[in-house]
This record gives sequence, C-alpha cells and structure tokens, in this order.
Amino acid sequence: MTNAIIQPGAKKVKTSKTRSGSVTVRAPAPSEAVVEHNVRASTQALDRVTERLAKAGVRLSVKKSVPLYWLESDNPDVMIRKLNGKVERGSLVDGVFKAIG
Repeated sequence: MTNAIIQPGAKKVKTSKTRSGSVTVRAPAPSEAVVEHNVRASTQALDRVTERLAKAGVRLSVKKSVPLYWLESDNPDVMIRKLNGKVERGSLVDGVFKAIG
C-alpha cells in the first residue's frame, strides 16, 4: 500500500507502509535502482549459501582431551572413540565409554 506524505511547501512523496504485528513503519518508497541492486545482492547471497548447503556433512574441530564418538559402520552396536589420537572400540555403559578388550 502506498500513501503520499504532504508537508507544507514540499512536493508529494510516495511512501511504503509495512506492518509487523502491532508496529507499522512508513518510509519513502525505494527507487527502481535500489530495488534492482538489492535483488542482485540477495541473489548473490543465496548463491553463496546454496553452495555451502550443498556440501554434505559437517566439520568437526578436534580439540585436545575432547573425545569424538561415532558408530561402527558394520556394527551399530559398537562405538568408536577417538581421544588424543588414540582410537578405541567400545560402548556406552551408564553414560560412560567402556573400551572392548
């Protein structure tokens, strides 16, 4: 919706009205050049995020004395723990990792 703001001695200026909940904001309507610039900028941002989202998996940073756990691919009942460069197979018993043999 557009309105015209009338100020004494000033020419009419088209405004845009935006409502979010109980707040209404009125501001001068953007020029076509501003709209085109923002469309290009948002398209470029979408392209950047699409490239990142298309890559499978997550990156985990390995920190000293912080274990990484995952399940064995052939046997999901067996957990693998990597801690300070040492890899062990085992399981969680009462919330505590217990290594197998």
